[in-house]
Amino acid sequence: MKAKIIYREDLTDSLAIFRFDVDVPDFKPGQFSTIGLPHPEKEGKILWRPYSISSNPEQKDYLELYIRWAKWPVLGKFTTMLWPLNVGDEVEYKDPKGAFSIAHEFPDGTPDKRRIVLIGGGTGVAPFMSTAASMFEQKTDRQIILCHGVSYINELGYRDELLALEKQDGYDFKYLASVSRPDEEANAGWDGLGGRVESIIQHGEDGWSAAERAAGEKFTPENTCFYICGFGGTVDSVKEAVQADGFVTKKEAREDGSFDIRFESYG
Repeated sequence: MKAKIIYREDLTDSLAIFRFDVDVPDFKPGQFSTIGLPHPEKEGKILWRPYSISSNPEQKDYLELYIRWAKWPVLGKFTTMLWPLNVGDEVEYKDPKGAFSIAHEFPDGTPDKRRIVLIGGGTGVAPFMSTAASMFEQKTDRQIILCHGVSYINELGYRDELLALEKQDGYDFKYLASVSRPDEEANAGWDGLGGRVESIIQHGEDGWSAAERAAGEKFTPENTCFYICGFGGTVDSVKEAVQADGFVTKKEAREDGSFDIRFESYG
């Protein structure tokens, strides 16, 4: 299938929001779509790349992706071809799929009402933007805390939208952003949290994390679950921080099959 670019917003020279004109199917927040371009080295072949969907499934006007042009440690073959494209250009497209979505029940079928802490590094915020907007539309009664970490403030994609969600009546949503290089000139004026995204859930000298202070209580496996998306190193650092407090991944699931940490890594 073909997908036409109908909107492009460049946050930096290597970070952009793309919207595609497709017949948006039903999907779950957290899933990914795959787009393709002619392979630069194999005639007649398509080079495919998956990207988490940042738009929520309740709106059907477009599919939105949040993409970084990979320049380091090696130049990204696909994103280098994608970057010159603009509104009106087309890519190949495959419908959403993937298992990284919010669980609303425990393995025994009872409802999971625990607080949801979403932790995204860089473009890892994309599936959580979809989640945050969708759960507002669903009028969830679960508390949602979204933690986003970047190097520079101009990389805080969706900041305005997430701050707006914080103000919605009846939605217990909190947005915590952290900049890892707060002292650099490009981040002048930043007065928010400093450090990598994992620092938001790591305990300070008082025994509390910034996320726990926002929630108003300590996190336990009985009241909180975690969803993590980002580079492998970021995911590992967050997992290490919360596993020390008794939270477990699916691989370490308890006898009843329950677990508290779901993650998706890339790069």
